[in-house]
Amino acid sequence: MRKLIFTISIITTLTTSLFAETILTIGEREKSDIDYMPSNDVQDTLEIPQDPTQFSKQADPMSREEQLDYDMRYNEKYFEPWQLTEMDLSEGEKTWQFVFAKRQMYRRYNEKISKQWFKNQIKNSNFDNYDTISKPAIVTKHSDIKLYPTEEEFYYNSNRAGEGFPFDYNQNSSVYINTPIFVSHYSKDKEWVYIKTSFAFGWIKVDNMAFVTDKFKEQFQTDNYGIVTTDNLDIYDDNQLLSLVKLGSIFPIDKVSKKYIVAKRGTDGYAIIKKFRPTEVNLIAKKPIKFNSFNIAFIGKQLVNKPYGWGGKLKTRDCSALTRDFFAPFGIYLPRNSSQQAKESDGVYMSLAGMSKEEKTEAIMTYGKPCRSLLFVPGHIMLYLGKKDNEPIIMHDYWGVRLKNGKKHILGRSVITTTKPGKEMANVKEKSMLINTFKGLVNF
Repeated sequence: MRKLIFTISIITTLTTSLFAETILTIGEREKSDIDYMPSNDVQDTLEIPQDPTQFSKQADPMSREEQLDYDMRYNEKYFEPWQLTEMDLSEGEKTWQFVFAKRQMYRRYNEKISKQWFKNQIKNSNFDNYDTISKPAIVTKHSDIKLYPTEEEFYYNSNRAGEGFPFDYNQNSSVYINTPIFVSHYSKDKEWVYIKTSFAFGWIKVDNMAFVTDKFKEQFQTDNYGIVTTDNLDIYDDNQLLSLVKLGSIFPIDKVSKKYIVAKRGTDGYAIIKKFRPTEVNLIAKKPIKFNSFNIAFIGKQLVNKPYGWGGKLKTRDCSALTRDFFAPFGIYLPRNSSQQAKESDGVYMSLAGMSKEEKTEAIMTYGKPCRSLLFVPGHIMLYLGKKDNEPIIMHDYWGVRLKNGKKHILGRSVITTTKPGKEMANVKEKSMLINTFKGLVNF
């Protein structure tokens, strides 16, 4: 297999890796209920090859200078939490999740959740002690950021279209190993910490993070970073699994040894530096990798035909996580949710509002940049891949096509489609078709 063009050599032998204290190697996301959800097809997914390679050739390369400029801003955003001296959330931001306590929410199988349960969660959230820790820290294990300090799930009634599993509203986002965070305070039971990353805030388990000292930050911020280019790796230390590692995870490159750095939680709750080399090529590369057709295809192929997971639930991706992780290896930072990616990223936003579907189609193919443009509708974000048969083609993590009866024809995975998936279905809701709901195009 052809190798990615890396700026630094990462070649090592398996023999020497086996004696290393810390090892990054091929892993696997463990199967869960999310893998057994409905996963139907539409004409597009059957007729369009579910491989972005053919479209990667339509992409224009970025200049090295342009990529480095994007990458510099990426690194600034990534480490932003370590610049904080106090949590900078508004009153509305830090308590918005309490709105669910006023609504009737449900367990996974439609058992009603009591108001007392929410009162207990709000009490355990311990906001009387907001900002009493105020310390920088780092994520030491792939984690879920929760709205409330609990693993318990809550849903709207699953009889509503597009609700129920996997749309767990306690799931705010996933967060990858080695992510800098700022810690506000502990939950009352001391099992959770309220944190802020550069892209999301909420609760993570205490054991999945570690506080950092000034010395640690100095060693970790090397101004030279690797990024994982193969999805679902495992990282081990002393033969113990530290974490699953997703494509898009960042590992600093040590200034002296040129090994990659990972943070491990010490027994005192503070982070310690561990260093490693990967067991194979193509697992990790110096960021940013070149924006060229080969690398676009290499990254894109790993993100297609994967199960949809709201907020990154069960170590999967939703629509905005897909676009975020696609652009990350190329040094382009995206916020977490779809509206922020459209309107608060470094991309140039072009409104498509008020256009007919024919005008939108023409505008997308005229002004869109293959493999470096996003298409936005409220609640959904897509990567514009390019043209096929004089029609725009997109890659997106898509729950399903809305039908006339209000239900959805569930795809439940990342797919490559036209902007009219399900157009051949007699019961598709024409008004809700993507091409009719596009609000904007974002170019990078």
